[in-house]
Amino acid sequence: MPSLLNALLLSVFAVGFTASSGAVAADTLQSTEFQVANIDAAMKRFTKLPHPMASAEQKKLAQDIKSGLSKHGWQVQSQKFKTKIPNLAHHQLGGKDKKAAPIKEVEGENIIAISKGSERCMLLIGGHYDTKFYKDFSFVGANDGGSSTAAMQELARVIQAIRVQENSNKSGTKEAGRFLDCSIGLTFFDGEEATLPEWSDADRLLGITDNTHGSRAFAATMTKQFEGVTYQNLPVKAVLILDMIGHKNQNLFITSGSNPQLAQKFLGQKTNTKIVAANIAIEDDHLPFAQLGLPFLHIIDWTNLSEWHTPKDTLEIISNKNIADFGDMLVRFLKQKR
Repeated sequence: MPSLLNALLLSVFAVGFTASSGAVAADTLQSTEFQVANIDAAMKRFTKLPHPMASAEQKKLAQDIKSGLSKHGWQVQSQKFKTKIPNLAHHQLGGKDKKAAPIKEVEGENIIAISKGSERCMLLIGGHYDTKFYKDFSFVGANDGGSSTAAMQELARVIQAIRVQENSNKSGTKEAGRFLDCSIGLTFFDGEEATLPEWSDADRLLGITDNTHGSRAFAATMTKQFEGVTYQNLPVKAVLILDMIGHKNQNLFITSGSNPQLAQKFLGQKTNTKIVAANIAIEDDHLPFAQLGLPFLHIIDWTNLSEWHTPKDTLEIISNKNIADFGDMLVRFLKQKR
């Protein structure tokens, strides 16, 4: 039987749940393992409709995600930013408006959720929650955006459940210096996807960077101090960037440039998840942090690409169990000495 303190604390997280993760049974809120049902609900919400940066659907999803994180006890912040993208109304970009400028300014929104740790340090875990725009078909991005977003939403619940459990067990002893003892920042980035078909089309045609909008805006808020690179005055020990982690034939890579020591610690937690360190360079939301010199892990499936950026990136190609297994591996990593 849990202690009275534990029961009272857990009741905080057993309140109503929003569409960001669906209706969740109260007993799953206490679990310190990833729950497939929670991931399934989050994936279904993510894939209801396409939601590129600055779209009405993206704003609705952002509100749902923020509401769910808040109900799990996280300090939720919204970082809105202005950025320039190709104007698809321009006649040379496929539009019909000959008076439209080729570049337009839009507003994106990063979602940052903080869970305060017991030690003076920060660990950032991020991924993008926008879907790529296509005018010819509906792209809902189940794997490309959805899988990492759902994993981070469930991670928020799991981390708080662990903190409640550990805080209630005052007589127990735990080793200090874990990644989990740092404050954890979950960063849901907007605007990772390019507006034009190819990643570098806007740079080639218009001279602007049209990708990683949110991660670049977030990295710009970080500062270099005597303790190193900090976020909200806490030194950042590492950054983990997740993308495309939920395929039913999951085959994950820790890409080149990732910190070797972090990669070794992460791979040491492997059980069912198929993941290896690979000498493959991929451009993604880790780039702004690499440019700051921060140690990072970039984890992505770069094998299962037949559905990537096609109408087939739907729930049919997703294994929620694979996402859950990876999530549990991630939690074991967070419990390691940093």
